[in-house]
Amino acid sequence: MHINKAIDDLKHSINILEGNMRLFHEGNISVYRIIAVQLWLLLCDGKNALVPRVFQNVKLHPLLGYTTKEEDEEWKRKFGHSLKEGLVFQMPAMVSFNGKGGSRIEVLFDERRQPIELEDWLDQDLFNQEITIRQLIKSVRHKEAAHSDKDYDDTLKFTKSIKLVDEDIHIKFVVAIGEYVLKLLKMAFRRREEGL
Repeated sequence: MHINKAIDDLKHSINILEGNMRLFHEGNISVYRIIAVQLWLLLCDGKNALVPRVFQNVKLHPLLGYTTKEEDEEWKRKFGHSLKEGLVFQMPAMVSFNGKGGSRIEVLFDERRQPIELEDWLDQDLFNQEITIRQLIKSVRHKEAAHSDKDYDDTLKFTKSIKLVDEDIHIKFVVAIGEYVLKLLKMAFRRREEGL
């Protein structure tokens, strides 16, 4: 493995992510697709994912309201069913509205809680038990960004049926995930450069 190339590629990916975040907030909504591609490259691309190649044993904060498997098992013992049993939709986030028809996901991840392993983080239930963080990123990347398939998959069919003000909910969540990842990566590089 060429660590210098991985670091260089990671820095470029961070720049692309940051530039597209700026464009999104300036009103170019369609760049959420580019953000999803970068998230895939950074986190989800198997052995080629850039973040774990550069920062081994990476951990990220869980979703707001995240329930561990142990907590869910305890709930099941006490009440006879899983917390997630029958769950149709959840929105683990705090949303702000600007009074002009716009909205923004302000808090998606609980930074007060202990960070979790990358694979567990990617496999957290986002909207329901079938749609995880990984599945959302994958769907946008595969169905809207890197490819233009004839049909949406089940993830995008579901998320396109739910609007936050007048936008499909998955758009806001892809951007919120990107903002969180960007913030953590910038902090990680700062610590690396300071030798911490």
